[in-house]
Amino acid sequence: MRSLRTNLLNPISSQKTDLLPDHVITWDNGIITSVEPYNPALHRDCEDHRNAICSPGFIDIHVHLSQFRIRGNYRPALLPWLQEVVFPEEARSSDFSYARQLAQDFFSALLKAGTTTAVIYTAPFRKATEIAFEIAHRLGFRALIGMTLMDRNSPSDLLQSTAGAYETSLDLFDTWHGKSPLLDYIFTPRFAPTCSPELMRLIGDFASSRSAWIQTHLAENPDELRWVREIFGLESYTAVYEKFGLLGPHSILAHAIHLSDDEIRLMADSDSRIAHCPDSNFYLKSGEFPLSRLKAAGLKIALGSDVGAGSSLSMPHHAQMMNYRQSLEPVLPEEAFYNMTLGAARALDLGSVTGSLQPGKSADLILLKSPDHSPIDEHSLSRLVFYGSEYTVSETVIAGKSVKN
Repeated sequence: MRSLRTNLLNPISSQKTDLLPDHVITWDNGIITSVEPYNPALHRDCEDHRNAICSPGFIDIHVHLSQFRIRGNYRPALLPWLQEVVFPEEARSSDFSYARQLAQDFFSALLKAGTTTAVIYTAPFRKATEIAFEIAHRLGFRALIGMTLMDRNSPSDLLQSTAGAYETSLDLFDTWHGKSPLLDYIFTPRFAPTCSPELMRLIGDFASSRSAWIQTHLAENPDELRWVREIFGLESYTAVYEKFGLLGPHSILAHAIHLSDDEIRLMADSDSRIAHCPDSNFYLKSGEFPLSRLKAAGLKIALGSDVGAGSSLSMPHHAQMMNYRQSLEPVLPEEAFYNMTLGAARALDLGSVTGSLQPGKSADLILLKSPDHSPIDEHSLSRLVFYGSEYTVSETVIAGKSVKN
């Protein structure tokens, strides 16, 4: 059992975050047992962290492990960036010593950034995916991890057969689904242009039958949309995913920028989840996320770093960018914070498990120290959102286990 005397930022909704100064949070066997004001008569043995802010661990709903080392390797648009930067880098993970060191560096950086849950793309190699699971399991990290699937329109050193991509994914799902309460496999077709109709249909049918998770990219870039229309001849990009069964309450669609009203209705009717990646969208000049339209449709939205087009694993940086990338609509600190904590947990159907600091939930939390020794007051949440990437994460705890000191 551990008890910390500290100052809590606890998300309640997208409109409300509670600041709880000088409170004691206690957990036992990985589960939070109490959150209460400090009482000297009751709390005699707690650790003193009054100089820190205690927050739920951050959640990154869209990140590419295999692209961690190419952050900042710039091209001015999505498709040339994939061809000239991403694909050559991902091919390097066929060297499993390279894949292992990359995964170790990646998870270390996530923990240093205060991320306790992530939804992860690996390179399109079975062994690289197995290495990612092995390291995440050893560290006690919470994640959905998937092998990127590409069975057409791809470089030869990344191209998979349809049967091989599907069967390997089934094996990885069978290995990790239900093995650990912290880890699961997520089926990961890269995006429609690099996946055959047969592969997408197989994934959609299996995921529907087993309530398995799916992640992919949608409507990120105008050139991408034109390519999808040329290949599939359907009325919209989202209609492609609907046709092959890739929409649903366990589907995470990244970017979702260039959408018609009909497409938004398709996503809302299927209860698909949206990964909003504002830093990446700005980096590749992909366009402005239609935040107000997607919110009005009732879609569940959460923040993703999208490293490596995203420049940082710091989720406060992406919370800041969520505000900056809206030309007209202000995003208040409460909403941005919610989208990297409790809102993200709810998008992953983990709202009863993690995302906020409540008794009965997993002790997934971080201790943050301000770089300027600013007071802990009603402005603390705003400071965390707008320059929180400068804060020091002094400890990261997942399921009650300290994984960074």
